[in-house]
Amino acid sequence: MRRSSLVAKQVISVRSACSLGFVSQLWVDANSWMVVVVEVRQSLLSGEMERFLLEDVSQVGDVVLVPDEDVMDNELKLVGLDTLEGYDVVTSSRRNVGKVRGYNFNINTGAVESLELDSFGSSLIPTSLVSTYCLFVEDVLEVVADTVIVHEGASSRVQRISKGFWDAQKAETPQDRFTGYPEYTNRGERSIRGRNNRSSRNQRSPLRRRDFEDEDDWDLPMDY
Repeated sequence: MRRSSLVAKQVISVRSACSLGFVSQLWVDANSWMVVVVEVRQSLLSGEMERFLLEDVSQVGDVVLVPDEDVMDNELKLVGLDTLEGYDVVTSSRRNVGKVRGYNFNINTGAVESLELDSFGSSLIPTSLVSTYCLFVEDVLEVVADTVIVHEGASSRVQRISKGFWDAQKAETPQDRFTGYPEYTNRGERSIRGRNNRSSRNQRSPLRRRDFEDEDDWDLPMDY
């Protein structure tokens, strides 16, 4: 199961059929790579925080079922546990690999199998916009101060899961193929057009000083 598939699900007590809140966070023991604690809040945006062990989950579907309200234990310690979301991923030589946006884990055992990476480290950004990648936990050396340190060769073993629109746009329109300046208009007056619209892409005429000497030739947006 993906982390993002469990977060925000409602938690229901099987015994009373009452809602205990919504899953707001998962806590991982990065030494054993196990999801250990499930954090619950009364609403998705606010409310008192409660916790229970992942092993107390009876079933996961449209909601998360637990046996009863007694599974809630606010005495559970979070020391030594990590959320992982938003953590930087770097090699042992500090080469940047990406940021953790989530992970895949076994819902029955809690074992984390792989990390999901992107450029921002937020599962709130749709995968249709940003490219995502998979990195298996076998490549992780340690987790230190909100940073996941991986083997030096791990970057070559990262697998792409999806290609986002933003990354596709960067690939199709690199800066060195810029074809024109933005066009601004001033209430129907003449607009400023890119000079290279009058020349070929590979034969741009350089801007000359006299091009800027006559201020009347520049019509700026009304906001200016």
